[in-house]
Amino acid sequence: MAITKLTDISSYINTIFEDSLFVAREENLMVQLVHNYTAKGFMARVVPIRAQATAYSVSDGVDYSNPTTGSKSTQATLTPGEVIAQYLLTDQNMETSPEDEQGAAAFECGSAIATKIDVDLVTLFSSLAIDLGPGAAAEADLQSFADCIATIHTAHSRGGLNIVAHPYHWHDIWTQLGQPAATYDFLGEIANKAMRDYFVGMFIGAKWYASANIAVDASDDAVSGVFARDAIGFDSRRAPRMEAERDASLRATELNMTAGYAVGVIRSEWGAYYTADASAPS
Repeated sequence: MAITKLTDISSYINTIFEDSLFVAREENLMVQLVHNYTAKGFMARVVPIRAQATAYSVSDGVDYSNPTTGSKSTQATLTPGEVIAQYLLTDQNMETSPEDEQGAAAFECGSAIATKIDVDLVTLFSSLAIDLGPGAAAEADLQSFADCIATIHTAHSRGGLNIVAHPYHWHDIWTQLGQPAATYDFLGEIANKAMRDYFVGMFIGAKWYASANIAVDASDDAVSGVFARDAIGFDSRRAPRMEAERDASLRATELNMTAGYAVGVIRSEWGAYYTADASAPS
């Protein structure tokens, strides 16, 4: 069990009184780009789809008598679960540190859960309908992203399209475009803070974002995603909450932050994934 002790901070507080440096993490982006659901409890959500209606030409005075049967079928199932982030702070740690150790730990737990949600959502990219990237070990290129956009539009997707690219994929595109100046208009106040942090441009019919929460595999490849909002779902069941539990015999306080949610692909044909090399620029 990992316990945060006085020895973990003592070397920093003898002569220097500075705020602790936390592990840098991306703030949450993906929740704002996908279809959001919410409910109480942890029962699975079954997302239905209705039979598609077809319109026909009819002649004046003719009674049309071939209606579409209004049936429903299961499109996707979202199964929720819980996640937790925890700190165990000793009394000596909290009493000796010049900063608010408990408040700082709570902030870090919140960042950890936000990262976990984002990672769970970007991991779904490889479950979208088709991979139209240039492939493993190949440099990301604009043509392949255009292929993704055209394919998704052909599937009659609704709404605008988002591209969430690994930063190294975006770097390849930026280089291929001639390293242009940042002349693209930002979304302004329409966008929230996360969008302003990650929004990198809008061109070839999609809004582009970059996220370092996309994993790079052992071969230095990564999977970016191109998708309509309704392609992926996020189902919030319990907002993050913090609980403190006192352990008197240990002379410590346990901080637990938990959240409950589900993620899943809803309409895979309204998205495409994009496999390409994600080697660090040299």
